[in-house]
Amino acid sequence: MHSPQWDRKAQKAYHPAEDDSVTAECYRLYAPKLFAYLCVRVQSAIDAEDMLFEVFLVVLEHEQRLEGMHRDEQRAWLWTIARNKLIDYHRRSGRRRMIPLESLAEMIDDEATPDEVALLHEEYRHLRAHLKQLPALQQEVLELRFTGGLPCAEIAIVLHKQEGAIRTMISRALNTLRSRFDQ
Repeated sequence: MHSPQWDRKAQKAYHPAEDDSVTAECYRLYAPKLFAYLCVRVQSAIDAEDMLFEVFLVVLEHEQRLEGMHRDEQRAWLWTIARNKLIDYHRRSGRRRMIPLESLAEMIDDEATPDEVALLHEEYRHLRAHLKQLPALQQEVLELRFTGGLPCAEIAIVLHKQEGAIRTMISRALNTLRSRFDQ
């Protein structure tokens, strides 16, 4: 049974525009990018929404901790929670499922001509094929950097690595992709 205080906090999560708390501010700032990251890593947008909700439930439960953090620390902490929720999700599901990039491209670009869409689909297919050849950690670093928009310092915090190692990993992954994609 949930406490009345928890229920009030949960209600705020459903209406963050009307709330001026630190949790609501984090939701307004980071939820769209977290959602995009989760959509790429799970099978359906509904699963991604559920996972985003779970992330912010954790935030609500630890709101005092969030208030004492600098904005960069808040963002890194949120990404760590989201990453951990993804790990739990994949452990429960037993296999890794993803949304095709084509469906994301169609959601983003409503005004593309059929020819442009076909070319984009072909390019995405090639890119996905080359991305899948990269080691899993390099794939995750690229997703955090380019899908999530996280700086290297925050990726290092999320993955418990050194910032220099993250920069090197991104550089090597991009160079590998360039060489494979150009062929």
